Amino acid sequence: MMKPDTPPHTISPADQTLVLTSLEPDQLVAAKKHHIPRRKLKGPELVILWTLRLYLIFMMTVVAYQVWLAAR
Repeated sequence: MMKPDTPPHTISPADQTLVLTSLEPDQLVAAKKHHIPRRKLKGPELVILWTLRLYLIFMMTVVAYQVWLAAR
């Protein structure tokens, strides 16, 4: 005879807080650490990021030029 499907046990926020507060610092770090995979960016997102990168390089050049002029 098969057991009927039982719903998974859910942990209440109070129980989770109790467990997290009882951990030592290194255990807490290990419990909170989890891998987040890289996101695959699509066309418009890549265009925006590359535009911001180019703007940053341009502005760094402008600031360096202004510093160079001020030092003369």
